[in-house]
Amino acid sequence: MIARIFVSIFFVGMINTAFCQQWELTKEKDGIKVYTSKDNTSKFKDIKVEASFPGTISKLAEILINVGKTKGWVYGTKESYVIKKISDNEILYYSETALPWPVSNRDIPIKMQLKEDTKNNTLKVYASGIPNALPEKKGIVRIPYFNAFWDVKLDAKNKLNITYILRMDPGGSVPASVTNMFVSKGPFETFNNLSEMLK
Repeated sequence: MIARIFVSIFFVGMINTAFCQQWELTKEKDGIKVYTSKDNTSKFKDIKVEASFPGTISKLAEILINVGKTKGWVYGTKESYVIKKISDNEILYYSETALPWPVSNRDIPIKMQLKEDTKNNTLKVYASGIPNALPEKKGIVRIPYFNAFWDVKLDAKNKLNITYILRMDPGGSVPASVTNMFVSKGPFETFNNLSEMLK
């Protein structure tokens, strides 16, 4: 219980900080807006995505919790599977991201919790990297820091209004060209694929 309270407080702080940041729009297309922001506590840019798609809260929750299929829609995913099911709406899972040669792939165990409010038609998703949950694999760089937050609201027109915020340190040495792939191209492709999954 104490751990969950700590995590909640941490994410509230992260979210409040993120919403106060100055965001730069890097891509806008098909109802998807991708922003970046430089946080003084990290050398890597934070990412924010705003999107509006037809769909339902339950469908989105089903897609997110079914991590075994993220390879089909999350940009760059090579492998993803459940390590442990904590409850119906909370899991610990593993994800490996493929990067172009000669950069090593990245991986990270992630604890994800979904909180659905059926009365207010909202969904909040908290995802935090747990680097030590699994032994590191040879030839793959373990991501040392990963935190993501989804804030989803269903409006009167049955559209999902999504705000997604990601703060991450990919670890190791990553060329700027590769970093840029995941700053704008990766988030856009992911949410574009998600819009198709929600249909």
